[in-house]
Amino acid sequence: ILFADATNCALLKEAAMDVFVGDIEGVIASKGYDQVKESPSIMAEMMAAMASANKKRPASNSGDSAKDYKRMRVVTLREKLEAKGLDIDGSKEMLVSRLKEAEKNVVEVKG
Repeated sequence: ILFADATNCALLKEAAMDVFVGDIEGVIASKGYDQVKESPSIMAEMMAAMASANKKRPASNSGDSAKDYKRMRVVTLREKLEAKGLDIDGSKEMLVSRLKEAEKNVVEVKG
């Protein structure tokens, strides 16, 4: 997860978070966990992922009815961007921002 964060690799980071949520005890027992504990931002993200998993609200992969882009997986965000003909590269935050901007532009054109 540290490598994924340092290299801004959103898909790898998402997969690492899934491993954390799926095997918390195993992750905590691993050798690399001490390094992860040194990063407050990663720990905060891991705790948020854990809290979301405990609420049994999976990340949305549904269609346009769910506009909560922050909860969507990177793959889904990229699919939505590609369908709109927009750039699919960047961090999850960049993808979310791009989708929101595109949605805002559509509303302005209609309005």
